[in-house]
Amino acid sequence: MTVESDSNQTSESTSKAAYYVWVGGLLFTVMFTLLIWMLGPFLDPVLATLLPDQGAAWYFWKLPAREFMTMFIVWSFYLAHQFSIWAAIYWAQKNLTQYRVKPTTGLTKYNWSAIIINLVFILLHLIQTHIWFDGLAQDVPIWTSQGSVIVMLVIVLIIENPRRGLFLGKKMGKPMTVSVSGFFRRNHPYIIAWAIVYTFWFHPMAYDPQLLSGFFYMFLLFTQISLAYTVVHVNKGWIVLLESFVGIHAFIVATTTASQAAIGIWVMFATGFAFMFVFTYMFIFKVRKEIKLGVIAGYISALVWIYLPSQYGGYGRDLSYLMRLEFLWIPIILYLLAIVFSAIVFLYIKLRRSRTQEH
Repeated sequence: MTVESDSNQTSESTSKAAYYVWVGGLLFTVMFTLLIWMLGPFLDPVLATLLPDQGAAWYFWKLPAREFMTMFIVWSFYLAHQFSIWAAIYWAQKNLTQYRVKPTTGLTKYNWSAIIINLVFILLHLIQTHIWFDGLAQDVPIWTSQGSVIVMLVIVLIIENPRRGLFLGKKMGKPMTVSVSGFFRRNHPYIIAWAIVYTFWFHPMAYDPQLLSGFFYMFLLFTQISLAYTVVHVNKGWIVLLESFVGIHAFIVATTTASQAAIGIWVMFATGFAFMFVFTYMFIFKVRKEIKLGVIAGYISALVWIYLPSQYGGYGRDLSYLMRLEFLWIPIILYLLAIVFSAIVFLYIKLRRSRTQEH
């Protein structure tokens, strides 16, 4: 290692640039979301031509007819964004291995590259929306966008298992071994970068509350991937905020949608993602047992209020939904997928080791 590289590492580790960029990312998130909202009325003539909602599998914000050139441009922007970020990640994994052990408070070349890449393509997406409108949703089903977010959340569950456990602070053994968590930790940048960039280009930058809350969340996630290898990226509170914010976004989507089929589904989102925080996410924090028990009691009290008949002061949710265990649907999906993904990787690692031993 040269004297120059030693000097660069020292300046990166003593700088507080990562914290400044993190604060800047939060400010950018607020300001750019406001910009989308302010420019939104210019899209009203386009929004007036959209087809009416046709159910849960229907994506509302897409033009009635597909235009080849529009989609060629959108796919080109998406792929350019995707492969640019992947290239930056690949370079970082080859050259910044020291920061896996000791994250920096400064900024690396990867951080600067990721920040520039994301800023450029965020601006391009805004321009593209106001000229051509359509996102990737014109060509791909809505479940692919929803599924990419689920995959992201599941991978974080696996990665964080050694630090906080999977349920009530209890760490999962096989298939969630250290080697499995390590595998996902090494490879998660590519998968999560795909999930974020793909979902980002799936939606046009219109000013509906559902889209605004989604882009607000996307900008937070872009801040996170831009600050990989820094102390901010592995900050416990920041990670829990990012995991939990999807619940806020889902709540906004469920309560602002015009779809009759979605009325009341906010309960599933609110109770499901709150369950994840109460029984998994919060166990990364070192707080007194009494505080954790108080949070759990608060969650149970909220459940009681939701299903308590209105004449007794409750929200009055039909008890049939409680019998269907709707508050467990999201946790069951996330926990089961975490176990399935881990089992697949566990078997892969075991087979690879056995073949290595044979040779």
